[in-house]
Amino acid sequence: MDFPEELKAKILECPPEIIAYIVHLHERIDQLESRVKELESRLNLNSRNSGKPPSSDGYAKKNRNKSDSRKKYPGGQPGHKGTTLRQSPHPDHIEYHKPHECSKCGHSLVSGKILGIEKRQVFDLPPPPTIEITEHQSFTICCPHCGLKTSGDFPEDVTHPVQYGSRVKSYLTYLSHHQLIPYERVTEICSDLFGFSVSPGTIVNLTHNLDKKLQSFKDDIVNILQNEPVIHNDETGVRVEGKLHWLHVTCTPYLTHYSLQRKRGKEGMDNIGILPEFHGISVHDFWGPYLSYSCEHSFCCAHIIRELIRVEEETSQKWPYDLIELLLGAKENKEIFHGVGVPIPPIIRTSLMESYDELIQIGLDENPPSVVDEVKRGRKKKGFVRNLLERLKEWKESVLRFINDPLVPFDNNQAERDIRMMKVKMKISGGFRSFDTASAIALIRSYISTIRKNGINVIEGIVSAFHNFPWLPNRTKDISGESLLSQNLAIAEAY
Repeated sequence: MDFPEELKAKILECPPEIIAYIVHLHERIDQLESRVKELESRLNLNSRNSGKPPSSDGYAKKNRNKSDSRKKYPGGQPGHKGTTLRQSPHPDHIEYHKPHECSKCGHSLVSGKILGIEKRQVFDLPPPPTIEITEHQSFTICCPHCGLKTSGDFPEDVTHPVQYGSRVKSYLTYLSHHQLIPYERVTEICSDLFGFSVSPGTIVNLTHNLDKKLQSFKDDIVNILQNEPVIHNDETGVRVEGKLHWLHVTCTPYLTHYSLQRKRGKEGMDNIGILPEFHGISVHDFWGPYLSYSCEHSFCCAHIIRELIRVEEETSQKWPYDLIELLLGAKENKEIFHGVGVPIPPIIRTSLMESYDELIQIGLDENPPSVVDEVKRGRKKKGFVRNLLERLKEWKESVLRFINDPLVPFDNNQAERDIRMMKVKMKISGGFRSFDTASAIALIRSYISTIRKNGINVIEGIVSAFHNFPWLPNRTKDISGESLLSQNLAIAEAY
């Protein structure tokens, strides 16, 4: 019992049943205090000190933490090159505005001498295009020699008496799956801008049709990601058929792969098939299932900094602030040295690692493990701070891998940026009614994200896919994406 000596002596004079009751109350108070502290900690979580999204912060004023020493002011940052309208040397149309008579005496200026010209240009859009209808006629001709009837071949993609062309399909796909506009509003846009109307069911059918045409792209990108030196991994929950499913993303700066799974953990990632065959470096957070794979690991330092901010706010200890400064300083060194293609000097790396060890040890000393209760069975809770420190100590090499390997980034922002648009889709739609449709949308988003990363125009990339010639990333080693796309479109036009 943790009582003052004078009070302890008086308690021991009490009957045994009173002593037992006092001990019980003392233990209960400890439990409740621990519970209150845990609930207060949860209540104080926000997007700065945890993985919660900024949208959950509400409208409360955000107070900057003293760890946020690198303040960015609103607007363009120093060195940012702005963009603005500039006059074109080759305008499409020129309108002349000449005065006809003198503004003072009214004399005609038809024969007057031109002294100067002032130019002003207006950038505007032409009238929206109207839909064009192309009729294909197949002639059946009887052979004058043998009497056999032979019919002309329709183009490969003309399969119905009435259908939409590949460019209309591409615009519908672009609006619904790239710009994430709801189906009903897409139909309004088509009616207002192009003068024709489609049903939401048509867009759903196009989605499934494009999904089938992108299977070669899906297989291709999985094979490439399995052999990349560094990949990024993340996952988020989505509602499908009224139940919680999980959208996994595996990506690089040039590739994006989304996969919808019914399971979040290792079972879902095994079904995707990338991590089980991957032997490079996977960048992710501290989520346990990632660590079950035999590849190398690198942890997102942005996640770690948010957790350290939480520790600093809850404990007012100094080591979290110093560790944040150490990580941000290591990031600056990476940008300076790796940015020009040279490794960080060994003396700097050694200093960073030694300082890291010292700060972790200070944290462990200031946050000792809880006293084990010999009466109660089971594992004693260590608490958030102690668990974080032990993780940072055990996985030191993976936390600081970014300072040793130029290919490894400081954070996992690549995966978080790639998964953000799918979260926007969920906020707009609320959920998906069909697992098959949701999976098709995930594959289409994989294709759109990847071609955008490689500088391909989204509309043209989708047109090429509808012509059965999707852009495939494994060909980029031999030919640029743009010229490959041009070749695909030329082949499609030949049909």
